Amino acid sequence: MHTSDGRAELEGELLDDLPEFDLRYLLDDGERPTSVTVYAPDNLESTWITIDADVAVSLDDLR
Repeated sequence: MHTSDGRAELEGELLDDLPEFDLRYLLDDGERPTSVTVYAPDNLESTWITIDADVAVSLDDLR
């Protein structure tokens, strides 16, 4: 499977049909963050991921 094949399948779908997630983030330091933690506020105990700030990207850039 080519990496672009997955995108081709989504082009025919409506964006309203795709899942939405209520995610928030925390920084370890507001001035010079070294890590970003992304979490779902309604299930904080088990649904989170921490990423080094150097490799984190904005969720808007993922679309």
